Order: sequence, then structure tokens, then C-alpha cells
Amino acid sequence: MSHRPSMFRTSFFAFGLALLASCASTRDAVDAAEPVQFAAELQVYPAGIVPGVQVQSAVGDQDLYYARVAGNFTDRQDFGDHDRETGHGFGLGAGWRHYLTPWTNRSEARPNGWQYGVRLDLFALRISFRDPGPRFGHSNILVLQPSAEVGYGWSTPRLGRLELNLGLGAEINVNTDGEDVGEGAIALLGLTWIP
Repeated sequence: MSHRPSMFRTSFFAFGLALLASCASTRDAVDAAEPVQFAAELQVYPAGIVPGVQVQSAVGDQDLYYARVAGNFTDRQDFGDHDRETGHGFGLGAGWRHYLTPWTNRSEARPNGWQYGVRLDLFALRISFRDPGPRFGHSNILVLQPSAEVGYGWSTPRLGRLELNLGLGAEINVNTDGEDVGEGAIALLGLTWIP
């Protein structure tokens, strides 16, 4: 029996290293007066929930780059290739947001207004499935999830900054260890909180 790492683990590890390198090089390009900020994020989609933590860094007066670590908890019911698919896992991601209203003073809160952006996430998930019979099993999948988003953000003196975003994208199973499970288009509703 071979003990070499699976393509699944190797791909996920390589993506994580690339993400960290990207964050480090982006940080070097940022004005030293602009602090890195941490944010909490919660996304919901028809088959699950994705809580996460972001590290954000502004570049210029209208753009923001971020990296995130997130969990993914899914109950696909019969949306997938089987009668019932449930699962969970974690992932890494990176994104960019452009704010239509520029910051006039970086020491103050970001102005209220519209924003749009793109993101790319990679999730390692373990999906349990069940079919009539009864027939059941498990698959480990590596899911690439590119998406585009549009949203609105507002700052409050007591709560900090809130950003509500609607994202549209795709779930692409790039590696499957086990039987095929569902993939395809995805819509996400997200709320980001920056204290």
C-alpha cells in the first residue's frame, strides 16, 4: 500500500502556500500607514453555510484585497448526484473589492456605498451520500469556487462596518476521491463585519 500524499492534499497545500505568498507580496505594496484589518464573514447558500475570517488590506483609496479561512457546512439534500448529500470541510480563499466611493481620509471609517469584486476559494470537503437501497458512501472532494459579487457597505459608530454582498459563481470539483458528487452554479449571500 502506497503512503504517498494524495493529489487532493497536495493541491490544497499548494493553494495555501500560493495564497500566503500572494498576501505577503500584496502587503508590501500597501502604504505603511494603512493597517491590516480583520473581519468576520458569514455566507449562506441554498445548500449550506460558510463562516469565515478575513484579513484585509486596502490598496489606494478604492480597492481592498483580502484572504480568508472558512468552514463549509452543506446539506445538499437531493441537489447533487445522489438522493442525499451532506458534508463539511474547510477552505482558503482570496478576493478583491472595489468601492465606488473613494476614501477621503484613511483614518476614518470607509464611506457608505456600493462595491463589487471577485473571489476565488478552494474547499476540502468530505461529502456523505445516500441513495435508495439503502446505498451510502463518502467522497473527499477538492472544490474550486470562483465567484463575482456586488454589495453595499455602511459604517456605524457602535457596530463598526457591515457589508452585505450577493455572489454568483460555480462549484467545480477539481479532485474527487470516491464517487462523483454534485457541482455547478452557486449563489451566495454574505455579510462581512469589520469591528
